[in-house]
Amino acid sequence: MRFAAASRRCPAPAAAVALALLAAAGPMAGAARADTFSVTETSWGSATTAGTLAWAIDQANTSSATGNVISIAPNLLIDVDGATEIDAFLNLAQFTRSVTIQGNGATLVGNPTFVTSGGQIVTKYNPDAVVPSDVLVTPSFSFAKIGTFGQDNSAITVSIAGLNADGLNRFALIEPGARLDVTTSGIVNSVNFDFGRKNITPGIEALAGATLNLDRVVIDKAYGLTSIPGGLVAGSDAAINVSSSTIRDSNSGPAIVLAGGTANVVSSVLDGSGGVTVVGGSSVATGTVNFVNSVAYLAGPLSGGSNDSFDDNRFLAGAGGTINATASTIIADLVSLSGTDAAADGVPLDAAGGTIALRSAAVMVTTYDAEGLSGQIGYRTSAGGALTADAYSWVRPTPAQTAILLPSLFSQPSLITGERGLPVDVISVSPLIEETFPFPLASWPLANGVLIGVVPDADGTNVLLNPIDGSVITLDVFGQARTTGGLRNVGAVESAVPELDPASLGGGLSLLLGALACLENRRSLRR
Repeated sequence: MRFAAASRRCPAPAAAVALALLAAAGPMAGAARADTFSVTETSWGSATTAGTLAWAIDQANTSSATGNVISIAPNLLIDVDGATEIDAFLNLAQFTRSVTIQGNGATLVGNPTFVTSGGQIVTKYNPDAVVPSDVLVTPSFSFAKIGTFGQDNSAITVSIAGLNADGLNRFALIEPGARLDVTTSGIVNSVNFDFGRKNITPGIEALAGATLNLDRVVIDKAYGLTSIPGGLVAGSDAAINVSSSTIRDSNSGPAIVLAGGTANVVSSVLDGSGGVTVVGGSSVATGTVNFVNSVAYLAGPLSGGSNDSFDDNRFLAGAGGTINATASTIIADLVSLSGTDAAADGVPLDAAGGTIALRSAAVMVTTYDAEGLSGQIGYRTSAGGALTADAYSWVRPTPAQTAILLPSLFSQPSLITGERGLPVDVISVSPLIEETFPFPLASWPLANGVLIGVVPDADGTNVLLNPIDGSVITLDVFGQARTTGGLRNVGAVESAVPELDPASLGGGLSLLLGALACLENRRSLRR
């Protein structure tokens, strides 16, 4: 063959000299092999302690190779209590070059503690806010900064798989232009105990031009205990993609907060942890959240959630903000939420200068006809904001917003408003007090109800697409086939449940007592 013949020729003198020089110099610098740094130690360590995670991160930052990997021993528990933070914000590490972290089920474990003036020991398991008279014993560290503020971080991508966190504060801050990918990880017991009271809320935050990708990530029991709620997944002029992930039993403002940029939340669950807030940003004038094939269960402790704030438990589109809720379910359990009565308006939909658009979505708020809440406006527009819907969306009427009024409010004459949509338990008739069923049962449509098989040609013209990659979504939020016989249900859940018997879930008496306790709590807030 011509190629074989050519390969046997002797090289020209100049080429021979060049090849000899390269051989003497060793591998080309631009083709340096990737380095792998193994983590085997159970302490956080330092840059000089080989085998620790602190050492591995330092090695990856200073290595001239590309495609570097940090590999952590399977299921290793890494104690961060004795760590030395890198800055005043209690960050444990900073990534200045791209790297892949293979967590292999390892966990960063912190045990933050403080003692109150009364001698009570407060830990991540009984979280409470720090006050000046408290004595902080061990702070809650934040894991990492990705990139460096004020520098070009566009070449930095950190990919983390299978690395968990227990008892830390913020998992990561992504500096402008950098990118962070997190997959198959769990973040639990996040609390912000710190000496400097920097008001850093638990979660992950992406700054201007940064990109955050979360896939199969669970955030559980994250508490922002300071006075500044920042959201558990937050972005400013950033790009955020959340897929097949869950935020549950947490309280740190809304679950998702975006100020400029785009956030795609796909096949994910917000369970008792607040809703979504979006506004325009400082450099990106508009903010858009696409909430697709996902469920938001907006409920407080009475119904199994953690965030009981009227302010946080809503889908809020402020000035410059747009929320597109597509094939999703949004449920607000009013009886389990707390605050002043006026603050209940806009739960669960609040178009306060922005737009909320429903596309084959199901939205419901229960009725709590007591203490002035009988006039609650569940679906609110203000400051030029707008609510819209397609003909395949369902919005449950309320005493103040009847089935006659809702089609006009959503600019959709064919809006579905009929009953037998999602399960509701009436625990008192006078006054009317309703409560949702426990999650996830609350999000399953009732068999033969108005949500079943509504969207036609669901495998064709009305096929459901993933806004992250354009792929067809074939499974509902709980992993069931997304279409049945070419039809798709309204909301995020394809299977249905029969009419439910409240007695089978403990009866209405205990629920009524809980509602009355919630009512007394509201009264105390107004005193």
